[in-house]
Amino acid sequence: MVDRFIRGTLLEAVSRLTRVSHWYEDILDKERARWLAGSSLVLGILALVSSFGGPLVVPDSLSYIVISGFLVAVICAGVYSLVQSGSLRTGSYLFIALLLMMVFVPNLVLSTQNVLMLGFALPVVCAALLLGRNWTYAVAIVEAFCLALLGMIAFYATGSMKQTVVLELGFELLYLVILTSGAVALANSIRHWFDISDRMTRQLEAAVVVTETAASAISLSWLLNEVVKRIRQSYGFYHVQVFMIDPERKVARLEASTGRAGQQLLKEGHTLSIGSQSVIGQCTARVAPIVVNNVSTSAIHRPNKMLPETRAELALPLIIREQVIGALDVQSAQQNAFRASDVRSLEIMANQLALVIEKVRLVEELQLRADENERLFDEAQRSLTQIEDLNRRMTREGWNRYIRGRSARDGLGYTRQREETRPDESWTAPMRQAFQGEHSVVIEQAHQAHIAALPLRVRGEVIGVLEVERAGDHPWTEDDLMMAEAMVERLGLAVENARLLELATESAEREQIINRIAQEMQSADTIEGVLQGALSELGDLLGASRGIVQISPKAGALEEHPLAEALPGEEMQEV
Repeated sequence: MVDRFIRGTLLEAVSRLTRVSHWYEDILDKERARWLAGSSLVLGILALVSSFGGPLVVPDSLSYIVISGFLVAVICAGVYSLVQSGSLRTGSYLFIALLLMMVFVPNLVLSTQNVLMLGFALPVVCAALLLGRNWTYAVAIVEAFCLALLGMIAFYATGSMKQTVVLELGFELLYLVILTSGAVALANSIRHWFDISDRMTRQLEAAVVVTETAASAISLSWLLNEVVKRIRQSYGFYHVQVFMIDPERKVARLEASTGRAGQQLLKEGHTLSIGSQSVIGQCTARVAPIVVNNVSTSAIHRPNKMLPETRAELALPLIIREQVIGALDVQSAQQNAFRASDVRSLEIMANQLALVIEKVRLVEELQLRADENERLFDEAQRSLTQIEDLNRRMTREGWNRYIRGRSARDGLGYTRQREETRPDESWTAPMRQAFQGEHSVVIEQAHQAHIAALPLRVRGEVIGVLEVERAGDHPWTEDDLMMAEAMVERLGLAVENARLLELATESAEREQIINRIAQEMQSADTIEGVLQGALSELGDLLGASRGIVQISPKAGALEEHPLAEALPGEEMQEV
C-alpha cells in the first residue's frame, strides 16, 4: 500500500512537472513541447546532481565539474521556461546547442577524440525530432566540422598513429551520415503520420459538421452558408460553395459560397448549366464526383476570374432518392490537393448534407403550410366574429322591430308573485346590472332574500333578463345557478322561435292579402277600375284616410313636365 502511494505520488509529481502550460495548436508541436520539457528537466536535475556529487568522486576536477554542472542546469532551466511560455523553437535551438556543447567542448578542451557514438548521435536525433529535416542536416554539418577539428588536433598531436586517427575520423563521419539519414527519415515519417492523423481528425470533425449544424438550422439558406464555412475551416480549402438544381432542372444555381468572391457571385446570381463544360455541370449531369487535381491541364474546369488561386477542384453530387438536387464544390490553392481519403470523407458529408437539405426543405414546407393554415384560421375567426356580430345585430334589430310592432315602449315582460302573473315592464337594479354586464348577477340580502338575475341570450345577444328571488333560508348554490342558466338558455331559444313563428304567420297573412288584392285588381276591366279598386283596398288595409294615384308618363325634358298642372291624358282618382 505504501509503495503504491509513493509510486502514485511520484508519477503525479512528474506529470505536473512535465505538463506544458502553453496551448500548442499543432498536435506534433504539443508532443514536442512535452518531450522537451521533460528532457530538459531530467538533464537539469542530473547536472545539479553531478555538480554537487562529482567532486566527491573526482576531487581533482572540483571547479570544472561544479561550474559545468551549474551551467548545464541553468541552460536546462531556460529551455524549460521557453517551452512553458510557448517559444518551442527557441527552446529547441538552445537544447540542441547544449547537447553539442556537452559532446564536443570537453574533447576540445582536453584535445582528445574520444567522442562516444551515443553522444554525437543525440544532437542529430533531437534535431530531427524537434526541428525537422533542414535543421537535422545543419546539426550534422556542425558535428562533422567538430569531428574534423578533433581529428586534426589528434592528427597533429599523434606521432606514429596518424593513419589510425584518419580511419577513426572516416568511420565517425560515415556513421554520422548514416545516422543523419536515419534521423531525417524518422523525422519525415513522424511528420507524415502526424499529418495523416491531423487530417483524419479534421475529416472526422468535418464529418459531424452537417449533423451539428442541422440541429440548430433555422433555414435552408442559413444551413448551407454555415456548412460551407465550417468545411472551409476544417479542411483549409481555398473556396467552398453549394449549388442547387432549379425546379426546371436546367441549371445549377449558387446558393451558398465563402469569402468575398462568394458574396459577389451570389449577388450576381451565378449559375451553371447542367451538362456544361464545367466541374459542376459535369457532376450534376453524370451524378458522380468530379475530381480535377490540376486545373491547368483539365478540359472540364471552367476558370473563374473571381477565384484566381484555384489549382484543384472537387465537385460532389447531392443525391436524394437517386435524384441529384445539387452539388458541393470545393477548391484548393494547391495542385493534387484531393486525396482518395478526402474524396471519401467529403462524399459522406455530401450525402449527409443532401439528407439534411431535404429535411430542412420539408420543415420549411410544413412551416409554410402551418403559416397558411394559421392565416386561414385567423381569417375564419375574423369571418366567424363578423358573422356572430351580424347575427347579434340582426337579432337586436329584429327584437327592436318586434317590440315596436307591439307598441311596447320599454319592452315586453311579466312578473309572477304569489301564484299571480301580470304584465310588468319595470327593471330592477340587479336586472339592469345583468343586462349591461351580460353576465349573471347574484345578490344575497342577509336572511331576507336571495336574488339571481340571469341574462336572456339569443345568438349571443342579450335581449332580456330573468330575475328569480328565493327566500332567506334558500341561498343560491352553484348547481342551482347552473341549472337556472341552462333553463334561461332554453327560454331564449323558445322566445326566439316564437317570435320567428309570429313573423312567419304575419308574413303569410300579408302575402294572402296581397294575393287577394292582386286578384281583385286583375279582375277589373278598365284602368279606372284597377286604380279605384287599388285605392279602396289599400286604404282599408292600411287604415288610410286619404289616398291619391296618378299616371302621367314623361313627355320630354323635366322642365317641360309641369308637375303642378294637370297633364294631357292625366287620369287621377282620389279616395
